[in-house]
Amino acid sequence: MEFVTVKFPETRSVLIDGEEGGFTNTTLRMEEGTHTFSLGGKQDYKPSTLTLKIQRTTMVKPMEVIFEKR
Repeated sequence: MEFVTVKFPETRSVLIDGEEGGFTNTTLRMEEGTHTFSLGGKQDYKPSTLTLKIQRTTMVKPMEVIFEKR
């Protein structure tokens, strides 16, 4: 099991591979592998998607996926 924190200044839903996966600024659990992340709601963020290989994470040291306000 792997762990990711999707960072964004507001609470938004997080889409992982096109499906609801949780919310920003919380630690999310997922399977190891390559995943595509985006946010729900208005398209007022950049980049529009991030595709990253998720591996060797822990609950204490999750991978950070960072989106910025446009």
